[in-house]
Amino acid sequence: MPWTEIDLLIRPLDPWRDLLMLELAELGFDSFEETPQGVKAAIRSERYDRRGVERVLAPHRAHVQVNLEEREVPDTNWNAVWEAGFEPVRVGKEVLIRAAFHPADPGFGTEIVITPRMAFGTGHHATTRLMVEAMLAMDLAGKAVCDMGCGTGVLAILAARRGAAELLAVDNDPQAVDNARENLDANGCGQWPVKRGDVNELQPERWDLILANIERNTLLRGMPALAMALRPGGTLLLSGFLAPDTDALRAAARTAGLRDGDAAQHGEWTLLACHRP
Repeated sequence: MPWTEIDLLIRPLDPWRDLLMLELAELGFDSFEETPQGVKAAIRSERYDRRGVERVLAPHRAHVQVNLEEREVPDTNWNAVWEAGFEPVRVGKEVLIRAAFHPADPGFGTEIVITPRMAFGTGHHATTRLMVEAMLAMDLAGKAVCDMGCGTGVLAILAARRGAAELLAVDNDPQAVDNARENLDANGCGQWPVKRGDVNELQPERWDLILANIERNTLLRGMPALAMALRPGGTLLLSGFLAPDTDALRAAARTAGLRDGDAAQHGEWTLLACHRP
């Protein structure tokens, strides 16, 4: 079955390349390759919607120059593509995120082995690193943790390694669900469920910590459900958005009854911690 590959030439690159990758993933694009000029993204040709891509690009063209080229390509082993360029991710000396073909390193307190396939969350993106750093500063022992928009499941695995007593990973992409389940199994966390769904399926007052590394619009739409799903005293970690969007996320959190707290930033990307009183 053929694929359609689009090539986006972006000027300036940062932070627009990362933002467009997130938004194209929401459209169903399965594979991304960063290039010196922008990014290449691939999707099965039967699911390609040129008008949908143009709708994603339109609001950004007031701020950045984006040229779009498209081509149909034969069936491709995308796993071989990511393996060729996938490097281990190190967060301080505490966490190592690597693939199975990388050597182990006993110098790290926590080692996570993942096979990303086509799901988001290798640890390379600034938002994933922000979430990891925030989790390392928290005591998760005995806590109930939900990884909403789990991608590869890397954050869920880290929560399990840090002592979570209960864990749920959720994603609306069936490929991400399969990939996260595979990765949890490979890391000895297979007893915890991975489900396909979204924030609307969360039960009220169920979780001590919710991890939501998604994208701005999805976070804004889902804020009431995320807030209701927290237990009193619970924490919601939000990432996947740019620094200028922080005020909008703070306002949405307050409207949903949360107390917004500290924010952290990595380049143009931001993490916001919110708490249920």
